[in-house]
Amino acid sequence: MKKFYLCAGFLIAAFFCFSGSAQAQFKAYNTSIGIRGGTSVGGSVKRFVTDRDAVELMVYTRWKGWVGNLLYERHMDIREFEGLEWYVGAGGHYGVWKMGKSEPPWVYKATQDYAAFGVDAIVGLDYNLNRSNWFISFDWKPSYNFQDFTNLWWDEAAFTLRFAF
Repeated sequence: MKKFYLCAGFLIAAFFCFSGSAQAQFKAYNTSIGIRGGTSVGGSVKRFVTDRDAVELMVYTRWKGWVGNLLYERHMDIREFEGLEWYVGAGGHYGVWKMGKSEPPWVYKATQDYAAFGVDAIVGLDYNLNRSNWFISFDWKPSYNFQDFTNLWWDEAAFTLRFAF
């Protein structure tokens, strides 16, 4: 488990090492960090790499296991509502469930460690709260796993509260 936290910390730190020389072309903020809650609970770090394109790292727990996502997202304004954007994107995930500590739904009783990896799609809404550094978003993120025992996860939906800096 220590290796997992070390890898997650390394990936989060990597987001902060993106070049800051092109700051003038970015949106009002470059990086945000937040907490997710829905069918899973965890955290998120989003970094804009262009004016409309972002890379997002999500780490969350589900069925007493851990899942990490890396997504590329495209943000677009909704002109009728100031501060509201919608976004679409895709990426990949990797999850682990340890024997005796997790309850993946695809098995009756966990008698071994399980891992899942696959591809993800995401669509969501992002809203700036009163022109502040706080954002709230809602997304739906279906996933397809490449292992035979897990296949499609269509039910992943969550709210994320972010602080941008």
